[in-house]
Amino acid sequence: MTRAFPYRWRIVALLFGLSVLNYIDRQSLSVLAPTLRRVLGFSTVEYSYVVASFLVAYTAGYFFAGPLVDRFGVRFTVAAAIAVWSLAGFCHALAGSWIALAACRFLLGLGESCNSPCGIRVLADWIPRRERGLSAAIFSNGYIVGAILAPPLVSFVALRFGWQWAFVGTGVLGLAYLALWLAQYQAPERTPGLPPAELALILSERSAPPAGPKLTLIGALRDRRCRGIALARFCTDSLSYFFTFWLVTYLQGARGFSLAAIGLFAWIPFLAADVGGPGGGALSDWLVRRGWTPAAARQRLLLAAACVMPLALVAVHCRSAAVALGVIAILLGAQSCWNSNLIALLSEVFPRERVATYSSAAGMAGAAGGIVTTLLAGEIIHRAGYVPVFTVLGFLHLTAFAILVRSFRSPA
Repeated sequence: MTRAFPYRWRIVALLFGLSVLNYIDRQSLSVLAPTLRRVLGFSTVEYSYVVASFLVAYTAGYFFAGPLVDRFGVRFTVAAAIAVWSLAGFCHALAGSWIALAACRFLLGLGESCNSPCGIRVLADWIPRRERGLSAAIFSNGYIVGAILAPPLVSFVALRFGWQWAFVGTGVLGLAYLALWLAQYQAPERTPGLPPAELALILSERSAPPAGPKLTLIGALRDRRCRGIALARFCTDSLSYFFTFWLVTYLQGARGFSLAAIGLFAWIPFLAADVGGPGGGALSDWLVRRGWTPAAARQRLLLAAACVMPLALVAVHCRSAAVALGVIAILLGAQSCWNSNLIALLSEVFPRERVATYSSAAGMAGAAGGIVTTLLAGEIIHRAGYVPVFTVLGFLHLTAFAILVRSFRSPA
């Protein structure tokens, strides 16, 4: 690699691709939800159960993700996770009822739960702190690109070949990326061709390994800062999960979009998130280079993102579908900024050798918030429509920011 493009950015690109694949697999159900509800004959409430089955497995998977990374390393753990969620993709094509679909989503959730803890550990292993905000944004924006690509790709395959082949296609993509991951990823110390100067830079920012026994999830949550980040994710991951699993249903049910229109327009809000994540990450990195502490820089951008979220009330109340779509795009841009800075913050305040376990604890809380949101959203939308859901989502980030600031100001 040349000096203009350090080797570590190849690793960031590999993480980006992993997140793209992860979200194409996850978003495929959202794109096909109206079709599957018609073909398999299940209701909005039963759809919420299907989504919740993914989130239950996703939450449970965090119990194993951190310890697996600590024991077997990132390379093996990610490879096993890709294999599991690719198998789940193939299984979706065989589903004949919402119960079978829920079982497939459960398997998918188990595999995908490893992605975030592994990615954060890779950032801690490879990336200097002054570059970690942008790197975290690129990693988390892979999810957004996957969400952008999923509507046109999945709807095209489903319309041309049938919905089963859309799921088969995601399984094939997973197996192809598994081969790429095994060929390309190693820890910095074992990477052939890594320039000595770059290796020295990476290793120079590592602190001494923490003493004591291996950290458990319960032990991680005894740290006040980890509890603060976990509670923040419990509140705010809800918005990501809601728009991942309900945006297409909202656009079709409340705004009158057809499946073809979904393929043309549903990716637009996620494109805005592609700007918010790198923009927010790069800006907080700039503040760090200007002398701010990493924690203060990340928190400043978190506050800015939180202040945007009350616009959710505009999205749900306006009459124009185009305006609603545009405001949702702004919300997802702010959410992407929030996520990238929260990931960077987590990777910086905890020891590298234990960051996967801290990440698992926080991710478990975020997935639990997604479960609550999904189950409540199914019932509330069925009974009262979308206004109550959008209203609550509009103020969760400000609540989460207050929790986060208090946890960092108190003794750990």
